[in-house]
Amino acid sequence: MPASSQVIKSLDVNLIEGLRDQKILILKAEPGDQTQRLLVTANGAQPSVIVEANLALPVIKNTYSPASYDGFDVGTSSATDNVINVVDVQGETIPVKYASAKPGEYLVLKTTEDGNTKYNFNLQFKYDLDTKKLVLKNLLLVTNNESCDRSLVGVYALPLDRFNSKSLDEFNGTKAFEYLKALHIESQSDKNSREKLMPVDVSTNFDLALAAYKKGDKVKFNEYMTYFVAGGNEDSACAPETYIVDKYYFSKNPGWSNDLGFLFEESGHYGEATELLSYVVANNPDRVVAYLNLADSYWGIGNKELAAENYKKYNSLMVQSGKSAKIPKRVMERS
Repeated sequence: MPASSQVIKSLDVNLIEGLRDQKILILKAEPGDQTQRLLVTANGAQPSVIVEANLALPVIKNTYSPASYDGFDVGTSSATDNVINVVDVQGETIPVKYASAKPGEYLVLKTTEDGNTKYNFNLQFKYDLDTKKLVLKNLLLVTNNESCDRSLVGVYALPLDRFNSKSLDEFNGTKAFEYLKALHIESQSDKNSREKLMPVDVSTNFDLALAAYKKGDKVKFNEYMTYFVAGGNEDSACAPETYIVDKYYFSKNPGWSNDLGFLFEESGHYGEATELLSYVVANNPDRVVAYLNLADSYWGIGNKELAAENYKKYNSLMVQSGKSAKIPKRVMERS
């Protein structure tokens, strides 16, 4: 076992079922070393090393600030059925819905890069009883609003690709770090390769806002809807175009995004509504009701030309589908 002076970080963990006094130990890099050592130990006063990773924690000089170093922070994450925790660039822990999440505790390598306030990766390793190794199970990209309040924008599950079945003791952090920087760029242009995950608090507040709206409780409804507007109060709110689509558009559930756009419009957040609903109709041109919601939002901000255009589109689609009787009177009056 290493001398205590070598240990620069120690975490009590429960990664392996049935073992007592488990710890993650990070050992100081010696002069000339390019990596720190990572150990997982167990069983008290005379601990044994269960996992040893000698290449996982590189000490990488930052490209733009040679006095600073990049690499990975080590931590843990817990998961229950269909929910797992991630950590963003501000160090905030966010529970997100994830159908593939397996319950238990994970060892997490979180990328850290000096000057990068926009995104990080969470690499989550879980102990495999068959192979007796910590194996990479989840690769999650976490993005923040760099141009405004730096709040969470999106969490994305990415395919493991070349990391598939890689165990921590084999993990080469230097190569992985460079790969992840390139992967971030690639994932921006190929968004179909990533699965967007919904934060638990976003889902919960949406349900509360919708319930208050249906009950006619305007005070509660407006209170819940302020949660969805980044940057605080109306006077300091972030520009909708800097975050709304990235945060609230879910390609696999455009109906949810349309409903949130409707609630934005009903609560008077017309800029947020038009930003989100414009994207909904652009990517789902057959979602008829979204045109009505978008038209109402444009009407709310006084853009009657774009409102009329979308009222007409809604009217046309309703007539084509034989639902003319369900068209609200305001559609004809405003178009």
